[in-house]
Amino acid sequence: MKVSKRFFQPCLVLGISLGLSLALVPDALALKTYYQLPISLAVEAAMEAVNTCQQDGYNVTATVVNREGLVQAVIRGDDATPHTIENSFYKAFTLITLGPITGQDSTGAIAQKMTPAPLPVGSVPLAPNPITGLSFSTGGSAIKVGDQLVAAIGVSGSPNGNLDQTCGLKGIEKIKSRLVP
Repeated sequence: MKVSKRFFQPCLVLGISLGLSLALVPDALALKTYYQLPISLAVEAAMEAVNTCQQDGYNVTATVVNREGLVQAVIRGDDATPHTIENSFYKAFTLITLGPITGQDSTGAIAQKMTPAPLPVGSVPLAPNPITGLSFSTGGSAIKVGDQLVAAIGVSGSPNGNLDQTCGLKGIEKIKSRLVP
């Protein structure tokens, strides 16, 4: 069977062009690598957060969620009230959900960044349509490997969110040296 030059040349040019374009952009075809926080570190961080707050006289719950927002660990401290379970999850979930969008590593910073500027006189804002599971209370913190967000911890139950956040950061500090690629 004889192949005509009319057919062969365009196919050859197309093949070379495709080959060169694929060779020049290998990253476009590469799979991304994501780190997963081991359950042992999730539990350890949550336990440290609860213990830290308990030593300061606060009965809290700490929840760690993975990068998909799924619960990895929940530690409810002695005498922590029932709402703290759900609220600690909301804080961690908010960080995972909005942290990458806002470029922030805490729910307090997210809330500050998303607070609108004062409106001019006569302007009435439309009521926001809330997204279930988000909380703009301070107490959610990012858990990162390098610059990659791998999980978040949320703490709830102290008299204010800054105390919750301090306890969560102590939990992260406890595992930080083992958060390596």
